[in-house]
Amino acid sequence: MNRNPKGCSNIGGPAAARLEYCRNKALKIFSTYGYRPFSPSELQLVEDVWDKLSKSRARRLIALNSPFGEPCVLRGDLTLSAVAYLSSHYEENERPLRLCYADRVFSVPAPPKSNLEENQVGIELIGWEGSGTDAEVISLLFRTLDELSIEKSIVVIGDMSVIGRLFEGLPEKSTELLISALQDGGYTTYSKILDDTETDEKKKKLLRALPLLKGDCSVIGEAMLMMEDTSVLMPLKKLCDSLCKLGYSERIRIDLGFIRDLGYYSGPIFNAYSSVTASLLGGGGRYDGLLAKVGMEGEASGFALNIKELADHCVDGSPSPKIMLWCGCSDPAEGLRYADGLYKKGISFELSWTADKNESINIAGLRKYRYWADFSSKQVTNLLTGQITDLADFDREVLSC
Repeated sequence: MNRNPKGCSNIGGPAAARLEYCRNKALKIFSTYGYRPFSPSELQLVEDVWDKLSKSRARRLIALNSPFGEPCVLRGDLTLSAVAYLSSHYEENERPLRLCYADRVFSVPAPPKSNLEENQVGIELIGWEGSGTDAEVISLLFRTLDELSIEKSIVVIGDMSVIGRLFEGLPEKSTELLISALQDGGYTTYSKILDDTETDEKKKKLLRALPLLKGDCSVIGEAMLMMEDTSVLMPLKKLCDSLCKLGYSERIRIDLGFIRDLGYYSGPIFNAYSSVTASLLGGGGRYDGLLAKVGMEGEASGFALNIKELADHCVDGSPSPKIMLWCGCSDPAEGLRYADGLYKKGISFELSWTADKNESINIAGLRKYRYWADFSSKQVTNLLTGQITDLADFDREVLSC
């Protein structure tokens, strides 16, 4: 018996159909908003990615040599691939640039996860679009979830520019430890490190409150009351105001202690969760800092969603075959001509070429098709009721609906 390498899986049947449905639905939405498809290389040169990711993420990359002897990693970050492509193929005056993709990323799993690969679908927006960039990206995230009928979802928003300002002036080592504690959710550890950090008491009071500043959009106002200079929170407030005007106020959560890699992300960051299962569906944010690392100036934002999680939570609206057309005793050309007519009507079907009529009917039953059609006799059987109808009447009464 063949088996997959540990951490890898083959997906087929209805599960694969749901994955493909989510992938195609998302890409159609993105293309409607002007995002152009991008197909990245499976391998990335170590020299192009190692110093652009945090140490913890870089250590999880899967290293290998190409057949030409170049040190590489399996693609661990689609945003890096997109930025590398845009920086080498477009001039600055061609921005804004919008890309969308659906592909896999690979990394050594962080416990409790065990999978080495993840199917992602997402977008990247690079340009000089100002605050509209973040509003467009997050609203498009909501649009995608809604179109997939994952309306019971929330988006948690933080802001790395606020984190950067609050930790400004602290010893570098203390900053690293405090950020690591926040990322790990170790708030007791965070509090102890903060107690041992040299800074004024007013800043300590604000930093102590940081992990607790979470909730609806009113949290931003609470944080402003604790700060002398509130300007750093204004971009986040403006973003939330825009999203609330679009009707998403009940699905937004602010978490000012939410943190990602400094130096990569540089503004609003966000994660999307199912409000039913609390599963992480994906996330993204503004990554101007990454652009600077590859020698590009400007603003950039994007997100990636886990297609498997989308498939597990969405209502599958993809068409499934509802009729098996048995052509085993007919001229193949005639059967295919009729099948082409079904295709043009948008009717999903499956052709059956076996010479054994009963075998074809049994297969249709196993597939849970509602109808089985004998093209040679031009009759259709409703497999649920046993009723037999002429194919011409079936075309008019059922397939025309």
